[in-house]
Amino acid sequence: MGRAEREKFEAERSGYAGALLDLYDATESLHDGKWLWIPIDENLSFDDIIKMLRIKRKPNRK
Repeated sequence: MGRAEREKFEAERSGYAGALLDLYDATESLHDGKWLWIPIDENLSFDDIIKMLRIKRKPNRK
């Protein structure tokens, strides 16, 4: 997630579950953004993961 995506995520932060926020907060910020490795398991909400991915990639409406 680059700077613009991180700013949007931070603005919407209250709409995400605690487990995903913990993962996001624990991920180191690098010069080019945050590189998240998101495990798909019962501790993370699949809907939250999809919502986060939509920040990075807008759906193709064609």
